[in-house]
Amino acid sequence: MSAEPKIGLLVPLQAKPDQVGAVADFLNVGYSLMTGNQEPETLQWFAVKYENQPVYAIFDTFAVESGRAAHTGGKVADALRANAGTLLAQPPDIAGGHLNILASKVKPTGSESDVKKGLAVGLRVLVKAKESKISAVREFLKGALSLVEAEEETPLWYALEWPGTNTFGIIDFFAGPGGLEKHLKGEVAKALFASVDELLEGPPDVVKTDVLGVTLQ
Repeated sequence: MSAEPKIGLLVPLQAKPDQVGAVADFLNVGYSLMTGNQEPETLQWFAVKYENQPVYAIFDTFAVESGRAAHTGGKVADALRANAGTLLAQPPDIAGGHLNILASKVKPTGSESDVKKGLAVGLRVLVKAKESKISAVREFLKGALSLVEAEEETPLWYALEWPGTNTFGIIDFFAGPGGLEKHLKGEVAKALFASVDELLEGPPDVVKTDVLGVTLQ
C-alpha cells in the first residue's frame, strides 16, 4: 500500500435479466486481467454485486490521473465496452463514475493470494448534500476517518465525492457480515444518520454488496 488513493471510479453494471450469471463470469475475467501488476497505477480494484439486485459494480482507486486514464483505456474497460450490448441493460457510465477520494483507510488483509483478499461483503452508501451544506458534508466525511481507524473489523474504507455535484459516498469492505453489522452500528453511521435533517436532502442510500474479486497494490 505504497501510494495513497486520491481519485477513483465507481461504475455500476445493471445486468440484463438473462445475463446475471454472465456478468459475474465477465468480472471474473476482469479480475484475471487486473492481476500480475498489469496496471501498476491502479492501486485497488474491486468487483462486487449489489445485494438482492441484478446490479454489479467495479470500484477502483488511483493516486494520479494518469492511472485512471490508463485504466479507462485498458483491457478491462475495452472488454466492458465490447460486451455491454450483450450483457447489460444499459451502457456503463464510465465518465459519470469519476470521483475524488476525500479520505481512506487501506489496511493489509493478510490474504494476498485469495481472489477476494479475505474480503466477503461491503457497503455502498450514497448521500446528496443540501446545496448550502456541501462543504460541511465534505468535512464530515474527512473527519470520519479517525472514527473508522478505531474499527478493527473495517480494513478498507473510502469517503467519496463526485466533483461538481452534491453527491458524496462511502464504500467499505469487511471480512464477513459481523464486521459489516458492527460498522453499521458504529459511530460514523450514528453521526451520519443523526445529521440527515441538517446536512442532507434525504436519507442515505445504503446497499450491501458481495465481493467477487479484489486486487490490491
